Amino acid sequence: MIIHSPSPITPIPELAGWAQQLQQMAAQPLALCEDFPTIARRFEAWWAHDLLDRPLFIGTANRNPDRSITRRLELIQSPDVWFAAKLADLQQTHRVGDALPSIRADFGPVLLGGMLGGNIEFGADTTWTHAYIADDWSNAPDWVLREDNRWWQLLQTLAQRVAGDAAGRYLVCTPDLGGSADVLLNLRGSTPLCMDVIEQPQMIEAAVDAIYPAWRTAFTRLYEIVLGRDAGLIHWLGLWSNQPYMIPACDFNFMIGPREFERLFLPDIARQAATATRAVFHLDGSGAARHIDALLDVPDIQAIQFTPGAGTPSALAWVEMFRKIQRRGRSLLAVCPAGEVLALSEALRPEGLAILLDGALSTPELDALFTQFTRRYR
Repeated sequence: MIIHSPSPITPIPELAGWAQQLQQMAAQPLALCEDFPTIARRFEAWWAHDLLDRPLFIGTANRNPDRSITRRLELIQSPDVWFAAKLADLQQTHRVGDALPSIRADFGPVLLGGMLGGNIEFGADTTWTHAYIADDWSNAPDWVLREDNRWWQLLQTLAQRVAGDAAGRYLVCTPDLGGSADVLLNLRGSTPLCMDVIEQPQMIEAAVDAIYPAWRTAFTRLYEIVLGRDAGLIHWLGLWSNQPYMIPACDFNFMIGPREFERLFLPDIARQAATATRAVFHLDGSGAARHIDALLDVPDIQAIQFTPGAGTPSALAWVEMFRKIQRRGRSLLAVCPAGEVLALSEALRPEGLAILLDGALSTPELDALFTQFTRRYR
């Protein structure tokens, strides 16, 4: 299958300069991560579907369980209070393997929906964006990212605050902007959007095409803000890259079939990946896994990240899909519970493999697991 974009890609001229900056940063230790140059080389090998010395292992633990580490979303509108709490969280986090120190300007899922006019509600660990687009789409937004949008302004304020403190010490982690399908899911609602796929797909196609410039503006501005303050940047999965990358997503795809996904949403996913030139697709849950073959046909998606999802079989149940991903020359980031890490690493090729630990472990338990993991690659 060949993927065609519905409209021309708008290149980002600054990509080459940003890549040069990121490469220079990757050659220097961070104050909170002396091993950063080695970790960065390990990540680059992973992007290239290769191996430096062992697969990536990303795990963290709370050094002080009496003080919970949360996303602090309830504090997001008080930047000084929020930043103090996030800095304390950073200092309290025990990192193992290739986990990188960072503070994330986190707004919950699919921030782009709020920046394009959605009403966001905040809790401690998640957000909700209220659906409001009418059945005839007469009240749909114009999909323009305006400078006076409160969430867009707040995101830039937080990114500037973190980047100014992070330079040479730790990394800035971006929020989940969200893919175009999930922006529509949040603003239209799941059942209405499913009906639109059948009854008025032209509305979806037009909206998806219009959201692309807003996504590109937000993506570009984040790199400008962070790199402009000499800080390094990672996205919400915590992956380093010596060149800019993005994390395309379409959580809505578990509600629709392959034909509809490939017609309405896959071309824009391919366009975003081509714009950034490096991408890892966030494949969320067993229902989304049906689309893996189509995603593997997108040349600018170098890696797949798979989250099994709550209440579904965990990582080991997906070994055959993981092997397919590896056979197709893509790297894999598998979200994996602690009890399956060793078995999964035995079942898969080490080249292009990354494991993101799922679930809470104590610091001694995490250290012991990492020791067992690394032993087989010595």
